[in-house]
Amino acid sequence: MTILQIINELEIGGAQQLLANFLPILQKQHKVEILVLKKTESPYPAQLVDAGIAIHYLNVKSVYYPLIPLSIRRFLKRHPYYDIIHVHLFPSLYWTAIATMGMNCKLVWTEHSTNNKRHVFPLLRLTDRMAYSCYDKIVCISQATENSLKEWIGDSNTIQRLCVVGNGINIDKFKHDKAEKKYPHTLIQISRFEAAKDQDTVIRAMAQLPQDVHLLLVGDGTRLEVCKELSRTLKVDNRVHFLGSRTDIAQLLSSADIAIQSSHWEGFGLTAVEAMAAGLPVIASEVNGLKQVVEGAGLLFPQGDANALAKQVESLLNAPQRYDDLSKAGLERAWKYDINIMVEKYIDIYKTVLKT
Repeated sequence: MTILQIINELEIGGAQQLLANFLPILQKQHKVEILVLKKTESPYPAQLVDAGIAIHYLNVKSVYYPLIPLSIRRFLKRHPYYDIIHVHLFPSLYWTAIATMGMNCKLVWTEHSTNNKRHVFPLLRLTDRMAYSCYDKIVCISQATENSLKEWIGDSNTIQRLCVVGNGINIDKFKHDKAEKKYPHTLIQISRFEAAKDQDTVIRAMAQLPQDVHLLLVGDGTRLEVCKELSRTLKVDNRVHFLGSRTDIAQLLSSADIAIQSSHWEGFGLTAVEAMAAGLPVIASEVNGLKQVVEGAGLLFPQGDANALAKQVESLLNAPQRYDDLSKAGLERAWKYDINIMVEKYIDIYKTVLKT
């Protein structure tokens, strides 16, 4: 098979990280290329090119440029050999559906989140229904994501095309010996600084934790400066360390003691799985998507409750046996999300779509 992946940008983000992990393995069995609407700087393009994956760019200034469907259509007419077109993220959802009208393309869509801004506007339910109806298969990254989409779409014909494939990671990549510790106790959260990720709650929890507890916050984003100011206001800026975007995630995890994932919402929780694979106990907010990944193999706290989060952290730091038990449980859970399982499931989906 020859498979084209279409995505808005290859910036740092969950969907982009999924492609960076997924496509090099898929490329070993099938021909893979990527069409990117807007060119941005990140480590992912180099990783993908090194794996032998061709990247094509439309080079638009905005992913919302209304003539993008025409550019996609022209591209597909110049490259008519794709068996499957696999699309990620809005507005690529809309643009690809429009661009391929009347072209008899086989389309697969991956739904990456339980929440999006369109759900606030009931009138957009109709346009979403029309867009989703163009896809031969709709893959949701968690059961919670599928449930949310079913409720939003409410169209039985489209719902029949839904399925669930959990995200996967290369577990061996995260098996590292513990790095030399820089601080007595280290917490880590790896997330973009966006509203959904709620680093604020973790920073507020730091104000309730002992002075020997430090926090590593990895990522960039629109709320970075807001979170830095919050750490200064709470006088924990000497213990909260903002590391920016990093590519050495496995090494950073090996230097930490506990991983935190404090989110308002999540489609899945890939970084939680990575932390589990690295042998770290995970403490996560009790929200759909993330809850299903962590529950029974880590600790959960009510979303936005800094006091509850601080208590969970102290409960692990003060109970070595509980810490070890959760570390082992998390590692066992991580194997459920081995990247090779995910790849085989997607290949089966592609083959099924080609038969329709």
